[in-house]
Amino acid sequence: MKKLITGVLLCCSFFLQAQTSAILNALKNYDYELAIKLISKEKKSPEMDFQKAKCFKNIARYTEAIALLEGLVKQDASNIAAINELADSYQSIGSYKKSKFYHFMALQSSPGNRFAQLNYLNSLYKLKDWNQSIKLAHSMLQKDTIPVLLPLLGDCFAQLSKLDSAMYYYEKGLDSNPEDFNTLGKLSKLYLQTEKYDDLVQQTNLYMQTDSTNQLINQYNGIGYCMKKDFNRGIYRLNSLLQQGDSSFLTNYYLGACYFATEDYIMAYDQLTQAYRKDSSNLNLYYYLGKSAIFSGHQQKGIEVLNKGLSRLIPNDSILFNYYYNISQAYSRLFNHSEEIRYLKLCYKCDPDYRLSLYLIAGIYDNALKKPEEALSYYNQFVATRPKTKSASPNATQVASYYNAAEGRIQELKQELGEQKKKP
Repeated sequence: MKKLITGVLLCCSFFLQAQTSAILNALKNYDYELAIKLISKEKKSPEMDFQKAKCFKNIARYTEAIALLEGLVKQDASNIAAINELADSYQSIGSYKKSKFYHFMALQSSPGNRFAQLNYLNSLYKLKDWNQSIKLAHSMLQKDTIPVLLPLLGDCFAQLSKLDSAMYYYEKGLDSNPEDFNTLGKLSKLYLQTEKYDDLVQQTNLYMQTDSTNQLINQYNGIGYCMKKDFNRGIYRLNSLLQQGDSSFLTNYYLGACYFATEDYIMAYDQLTQAYRKDSSNLNLYYYLGKSAIFSGHQQKGIEVLNKGLSRLIPNDSILFNYYYNISQAYSRLFNHSEEIRYLKLCYKCDPDYRLSLYLIAGIYDNALKKPEEALSYYNQFVATRPKTKSASPNATQVASYYNAAEGRIQELKQELGEQKKKP
């Protein structure tokens, strides 16, 4: 009888070992579905439920994992492993408040535990509790150097619009990990916002010494050169990206802006047109593209783009003046003098100091439209704006020449009109 009992026990032992071995083998091969099936055949226990919950979690069956883990935590509130897995599961389904609750519960059990602190900090960050995230991160940094917290602090300060602090922590983060291009990308964006173009070029050049292939950093480097008005380097960098297949809005826009600044309007028109096709919401783009179109032989397109730009904004007078003036230039090149006059009048309305528009209008009536009476009227209006005192401006001599020419032409027109009236 003893031999029979011993044999039965040995068989059970071998069976249990075989089952355990099969579960371990399934876990080793990441076959979590099989592991779940095998565990379900085992006698229910906290250990088996925990292992099963982890399997559910690993194949994104979070609801089932949460049900098992909550049961384990209710049974034993000191089960830190279950608490952490439960918090992670809630975070995976976007339930950040519940995740925070359980991470805080784990932290309370071990306040000095680094793992628990980082998990709770992550919950605060996910909930966008920037001030509490900063407070906890600072307290952790006072006790130890934790490089991963530096970019996180940068993010928090950036969200609070404390850009100087954000840049400080991003820079410290890059000092600790120079290969962190994600942090450099965020820092580069802030450099652009705060017009720190020298810093932008310096930081991106430094990174590119070890990795010259990163598209984002190359793009920021090219933009930095553009904003520094080092247009040739900007063109070289951004054009290289274009040749590598980068067709993004930013690359086309800033490359077009570089060409625009060097007055290569044909190339500017091509690049800005590509940018416009990708995003037509940028108001500066309308002006750059419109003027480039006009000066590269696409006057009608320029007029269309500039008028669209006008319809999308309520600009101040100085911006309106730029639009109206360039539209007048387009109509001048199209020999559409009535429209040219209309836009020159709008220029004068926006900027009464631009008195030359009266002289230009008079000249169009005089020479192009052959309407001497209208020409005389505008010449007189122009002469009436002549300053009574001499100006010390460098352009004073040139301005005076326009007034002198207008006064001379007034006399000629009066004589011509008088002679016409005498004719029978």
